[in-house]
Amino acid sequence: MIRNPFFSYLKQISSLLPSFYKIIFVFFSLIAFSIILLVSCSPAKRFPEKDEKTVTSKEETKSPETSTDEEEELNNDFSEIRVSLQGQVSSETLQLQSPTVLYKEKNKLVTLDSGSSIECYYTPEKIKLVTDNDNFVGDKFTLLSTGNDGIIKLNGKHYRGRIQISQSGYSIDIINIVKLEDYVKGVLAKEMPIGKNEENLEALKALAICIRTYAVKKMKDGKVHFDIYADTRDQVYGGVDAEQPITNKAADETKNRILNYDGLPATVFYHSTCGGYTESSDNVFTKIEIPYLISVEDGNRPNCKISPRFEWEEKYTRETIVDRLISYSLLSNRNYTLYNITVNSKFKSGRVNELEFTLIDEHDEEILITINGNEIRSVLRTSNNKNILWSTMFDVSINSNQVILSGRGFGHGVGLCQWGAIALSQDGQNYTEILEHYYPGTETGFIND
Repeated sequence: MIRNPFFSYLKQISSLLPSFYKIIFVFFSLIAFSIILLVSCSPAKRFPEKDEKTVTSKEETKSPETSTDEEEELNNDFSEIRVSLQGQVSSETLQLQSPTVLYKEKNKLVTLDSGSSIECYYTPEKIKLVTDNDNFVGDKFTLLSTGNDGIIKLNGKHYRGRIQISQSGYSIDIINIVKLEDYVKGVLAKEMPIGKNEENLEALKALAICIRTYAVKKMKDGKVHFDIYADTRDQVYGGVDAEQPITNKAADETKNRILNYDGLPATVFYHSTCGGYTESSDNVFTKIEIPYLISVEDGNRPNCKISPRFEWEEKYTRETIVDRLISYSLLSNRNYTLYNITVNSKFKSGRVNELEFTLIDEHDEEILITINGNEIRSVLRTSNNKNILWSTMFDVSINSNQVILSGRGFGHGVGLCQWGAIALSQDGQNYTEILEHYYPGTETGFIND
């Protein structure tokens, strides 16, 4: 039998009291005990009582801190991605083309009509927002659409999810926080030709998996303010405006699929045109060789031969080459004459490893400048100076005052060749076969496997 310590304590106290007071003490003690027992055994409230204030308006049910499809994505650690739209700037003006709600943290501040503007400024340790009628100061603000489609129309572009205006060091960031799957849809058509009908569908599926895998790796990096840039520093993102029915289908049919190696998300690179051979990552990006990012022959007859950049030619004057070396801070002035350009070494893929420039200065003294690997593309650029050089897979010839680069391919050459993938898709291969070709030893899996 288990003895209750309350009754033992009651017995000890009552033994010290006279009979009359003993009866009164025991009576009131039992009443107090009954009240305590009743309260302690009552169920805890899980839902608010009817007379408690509840959220009723559609607008207020949205939270700027959670996904709109929270129930569907509850167990997905990578349900949303933070995309930096503007980069770090000291000020920015946002023009709204749709009704939008402005929040500070989780508190609603104001509803802004279509046509409203928000001027964003960085002030010491704070952000200042100036709307049509109000001023606000804080660390972080969020914009949410009031429309049923959940699309924010901002500066002439359309975005799903929400827009965050936040402090980043001594500047501000304009960030689109969007579902990962919607992000993939906003990138896919920006990064690969969509073709006619469904001829490129399997290639688009393969690239959708690459885009998603790249994004997941970026999220795993754990950046403080955002995960990924919306431009060529990462992947080109166009929001809703970039979506196409065929690319949305490719994203939907590979939903949550990523590329794995040894059970972990793979390091993924891709490019336009390999020129016949892809490149090993350690020759371009990584210090060590990655088993699935090695040089791969792109078929006996290169798959990417259908690319408009499979073969190319760029022509320069000797003076133009000197100007490019100056622009890259490899020469201090124009008092040099280009004498020769020599390819000192190439990788097995045929891409230039080391390029040497021989110049003569004003005192007839010889100077040598060498540049390596992918840096060559940034130094030389295209002859019109509008782009970096198409690739490093080229030969050099000099005729009188003309320097000619005869090359193949477009891009760094590592990983999936997009035009090669398109050719394989049109030849009937599926996305898993395409990925196995360009990333040997990898396999597809799901994000949270």
